[in-house]
Amino acid sequence: MRRVFLLLLVFGLWALADPAALMQEAETLYPERYQLPMLERIIGLYEAALAQDPESHEILVRLAQFWYEWGVLKPKGEEEEGWRKAADYAFRALGLSGLDEALKLSNEDFQKFLAGCSDGKALLWAGHGWGQLLGKMNPFSAFFAIPKIRAIYERAMELDPTYMGGSAPQAYGALLANLSDYGVLFGVKLSEAKRYFEWAIEIDPTYLENYVAYAKEYAVRAKDRALFESLLKQVLEAPIGNWPFWNRHAKEKATEYLANINKYFP
Repeated sequence: MRRVFLLLLVFGLWALADPAALMQEAETLYPERYQLPMLERIIGLYEAALAQDPESHEILVRLAQFWYEWGVLKPKGEEEEGWRKAADYAFRALGLSGLDEALKLSNEDFQKFLAGCSDGKALLWAGHGWGQLLGKMNPFSAFFAIPKIRAIYERAMELDPTYMGGSAPQAYGALLANLSDYGVLFGVKLSEAKRYFEWAIEIDPTYLENYVAYAKEYAVRAKDRALFESLLKQVLEAPIGNWPFWNRHAKEKATEYLANINKYFP
């Protein structure tokens, strides 16, 4: 009971604080957000700031990022809430009411919507959140969502391909690699994905997620074991650097993938 009272007191105090002060406090915790309790505290601070300033573009984009990262840290089967909140907040930042409105737009109207978007950051998190939810959708809905997600990343690359270490080109490369599995259905060849992974690494060679995605999404499909090993060994040998959340995640995945290399290259 005392703990509940203290939590209510804390949230009450947050509600009285200035949004800028809440965001400043959250930013001091930013480098430690690879720890789930710390990330949840950051989310709480930003949610409190949003309650006082519901239309803040900056707060909405940051919440989209943090909820997506929350999903990354959650165990398999518990991450869907994070993906959904990430997509909702990102689309709110872009002027829609959330993911549901994006789902209802025709392809033509969605293209017009994207043409009017000027924020590559919000688009990235919209694409990430929605993309992760594809596996949770019925196949019919997922099929018609794919062109929209592809268009999101294309627009994000036009606006700011350097954001988050080249995440838009990397994500686009991963999407193309996955679509190549369906032959001529989406008109994509695996070779088309390669240049986007290489572009992402060129943008920021210190962002280790680029190497992991290149290895898992391209090298495995290309049956290039040497490339797979080389990319992941680079990840394990590289420093954490300026990406404390994502580079730690990349190292964890690299360790996992190398430990299971014979599964990917039987």
